[in-house]
Amino acid sequence: MNIPSGDITFLFTDIEGSTKLAQDFPETLEAALEIHHSILQNAVDANNGFVFEIVGDAFCCAFENAYDAVKAAVDTQIKLANEKWNDAVIKVRIGIHSGNAEWNEKNYMGYITLARSARVMSSAYGEQIIISNDTYETLSKKFQNEKNNINLKASKTNSDLAKDLISLNLRNLEVISFRDLGERRLKDVIQPIRLFQIVYPGLRADFPPLKTLDARPNNLPVQLSSFVGRQEVMKEVKNYLGQSRLLTIIGSGGGGKTRLALQAGADMIDDFSNGVFIAEFASVSDPAFLIKNLLDSMEVNEEAGKSLENTMYDYLKDKEILLIMDNCEHLINECANLAEMLL
Repeated sequence: MNIPSGDITFLFTDIEGSTKLAQDFPETLEAALEIHHSILQNAVDANNGFVFEIVGDAFCCAFENAYDAVKAAVDTQIKLANEKWNDAVIKVRIGIHSGNAEWNEKNYMGYITLARSARVMSSAYGEQIIISNDTYETLSKKFQNEKNNINLKASKTNSDLAKDLISLNLRNLEVISFRDLGERRLKDVIQPIRLFQIVYPGLRADFPPLKTLDARPNNLPVQLSSFVGRQEVMKEVKNYLGQSRLLTIIGSGGGGKTRLALQAGADMIDDFSNGVFIAEFASVSDPAFLIKNLLDSMEVNEEAGKSLENTMYDYLKDKEILLIMDNCEHLINECANLAEMLL
């Protein structure tokens, strides 16, 4: 086949709760995964797609056009939903995004498009298909052109059978619809993008709010550019945060410490039910205002007759929150004492 390259559409998948499935059904999961792999591979092949990478149980696929990607996603979800699973019921989340990426004979070059595709997928739930606005715009143009062509053929034919076939083609085209989920902040902390859910007969239609950055409390600022590269150090940061309640990132000025911390916080926001907040201490010259600054960052108001320390304690004591304290170097001892107090 011709491997898609240039302006193409990516389809990324992931099994929901795969770790729990492995723990609950160690003896039957392997057989279930074989069925899952077969269903996905067949759906992609049948719709002119290209599976360019399989990471664990996650499929990464490329398509020349967006409609084929959507058809493959719908076919996958219908077949998975109709499968008679033994014990381990597999539910897959699917994300679709269109953009530019070039095939270099080994893999795709186009980090931003690939990263955005993964982010769209990670916002979904098992059984759900989410597409980006870029894919939606591409589909809208194709659908309108197809409808125009079908209506043109209908106007030129006198055969009742031909008219019936044309009408059937039009109904098949219109059976796929899109639920506008609005502009959402994905976990790459850059400008929001509009997301849509594919709605199709036989597919589950109702889901909880998307797993986007705005689904949890946070004050993470919008960035002007995507976080590119530094994947190894990002992995280290996440691993350390999984092992310790306090992590310090040090380095020379302008080295990207804040951007790294923000991206790590965005990526891990689902691990903290009460969100991720950054407190910026660069403008704080008096240590007495550190706690006030921290409370302001979380939009916590002072309470009459209660000290700032007690206000902070009472607000945080029952919460799961990741706090990022930025620019601590000029008040290093005071910030260390604050961190120790919090822990």
